[in-house]
Amino acid sequence: MSHGMENVANKRGSAGAGAPGPRLMVRVRRIAGVPIVAARVWLRGGTFAEEIPGQALITGRLLAEGSRTRSWDQIATAAEDRGMVLESFGSRESLGVAIDALAEDWQLALAWLAELVLEPAFPPERFEWLRRQAAGELESMLDKPEVRTGHAFLGQLYHPHPYSRPPHGDPESLMRLNAEDCAAFHRRALGWGGLVVVTGDVDEDAVSRRIDELFRDLGGEATPLPPVAPADGLAGSRREITAGSRGREAMPGNDQAHLYAGHLTVPRNHPDLPALAVVGVVLGAGAGLSGRLPTRIREQEGLAYHVDVSTAAGSGIDPGRLMAYVGTSPRTCAQAERAVREELARLVESGVEEKEFEEARSYLIGHDPFRRETARQWAELLAEAEFYGLKTDRPEWIVEVLRKLTRQDVETVARRWIRPAEIKVTAGLPG
Repeated sequence: MSHGMENVANKRGSAGAGAPGPRLMVRVRRIAGVPIVAARVWLRGGTFAEEIPGQALITGRLLAEGSRTRSWDQIATAAEDRGMVLESFGSRESLGVAIDALAEDWQLALAWLAELVLEPAFPPERFEWLRRQAAGELESMLDKPEVRTGHAFLGQLYHPHPYSRPPHGDPESLMRLNAEDCAAFHRRALGWGGLVVVTGDVDEDAVSRRIDELFRDLGGEATPLPPVAPADGLAGSRREITAGSRGREAMPGNDQAHLYAGHLTVPRNHPDLPALAVVGVVLGAGAGLSGRLPTRIREQEGLAYHVDVSTAAGSGIDPGRLMAYVGTSPRTCAQAERAVREELARLVESGVEEKEFEEARSYLIGHDPFRRETARQWAELLAEAEFYGLKTDRPEWIVEVLRKLTRQDVETVARRWIRPAEIKVTAGLPG
């Protein structure tokens, strides 16, 4: 197995598998004075790799629902007795297990990680329970007009890529799933490999040796990840979903309009991402109500209370998206859309003011230390850095990158990745 700061996880382009790399990567970091250990396993293979929609989400959740030696309730009781926080997950790009425990229990935490990730039982009765839970969550989410509109927006941008659908799948796909489908997906994910991350007040060498012992069966090379349909998007630049319409695009009744506007931008490891983050703060991704879009739409024109902006929302192995969200009245939806389009065009045409640039960069530099306050935060940062081949776990790196940026750099990146003529809009409207 490989250790150290320079390890790079196996990568996949948006249209297919990358070259195989090490099957398992390991990152351990001692955080002095933190009497907690945060241990994580991420296996490659989330929504993008599933054969049946919803398969990755339920497979990941099943990892904590029983092993070859313990039932789900025995695991839950033991975790409660030791004061551990244990959860398993399936996401768009990975599945795995997370354990937070007292630092003195690091060996037990690692043993549990190995047990749950390498020897899950996938009991049929727990599968049925989780399938019903996922179906209920999906129904609840799609009862929220802003969520339903947001999923339609993802479909408009990413179709036929798997990210165009909810991670929960749909009612029909959930009914097709069974426990063996999840077990098979897990076996494939073990072949694709992943990473183990441990942070806290621990001995790095001792932890690394123990990880090597527990996960020795995951040595060698990873198998390539499966090819994925490209994110071509749906034809047309505008999509409306209304209450009272039929089918899955029917909106629950409400008295507010939900407007999403944007297009795809860059993946997580793209070199333009730091400058694009500065652009995002200029537009309104920072704290409070600052930024061009909130200032114009909320403060100047009084069109909305809620405005969200991102320049790389959901970025990961595959590209994220420029996204502006406005919750507004149906009567002012067109005016809000016009404001979004005009402000994006103005940014591209006229650039960024020096004061805006300095304030946005300072905000990002000042905000970064708050991402590194706990063992849990450090574990997530190390996992993300390893998974995506980044250096964001090094505080000095991100500060150096941001300080080297000039206003001209930010304007160049804005003109490269903000394309007003390609904006797509999804509007959720009451009947």
